[in-house]
Amino acid sequence: MSEDLQRALDAARGELAAAAKALAPKHKGGEWERFRTAQDRCIALERDLARSVGDECAVDVSWPAPWDVGAPLPHVIASGLRTFVIYQQRERDPGWDGSYATMVDPAVPEQRLIAVVEFQRCLVHKFGSPNDEALEGHRLHGRGLVPYRAHTVERSRWLVEQERMNRVHPQHRPEAFRDFVHYVLAFHDETFECLAKGYALRESL
Repeated sequence: MSEDLQRALDAARGELAAAAKALAPKHKGGEWERFRTAQDRCIALERDLARSVGDECAVDVSWPAPWDVGAPLPHVIASGLRTFVIYQQRERDPGWDGSYATMVDPAVPEQRLIAVVEFQRCLVHKFGSPNDEALEGHRLHGRGLVPYRAHTVERSRWLVEQERMNRVHPQHRPEAFRDFVHYVLAFHDETFECLAKGYALRESL
């Protein structure tokens, strides 16, 4: 089965490369649709292949407050008990035609919609590298990781490592780790990951 999935994935990657190449010349129509379809096909096959061999994979989830692709400006505030991620939400510009970019200066006092996410019972977190240009170096690249999206990780190696590390504790209970979820938020300039039991999100100006 995994051999068939690998062949299908190789073919899908070939189509994705062709679709990406077709974006360069003057468009005739349908190029972006072809590219997105090929990309979605590749990502789905990457996950199927990882699952077929029992490996971890990232699954993008329906996130209630998507972030701005260009400048979400995420911040992490954490203590031993609470972990928050704050970022700028995506705000639709009805007049945008793709010909310009909006520069965001965090020093300018301008009201923008932000999201405040509290990760509940956060066991551990990390924040920083890689950015979107180095995301291909992430261990989950080729296993379903998508830029600018939120994910959960199936069969997380990181969670397994945390459980194994804790086995030296005299009151260690493996079942205590079963409810933790590995989250990955792929921002523009940073990636946030954590192991938590859930999250709560609120919006604010």
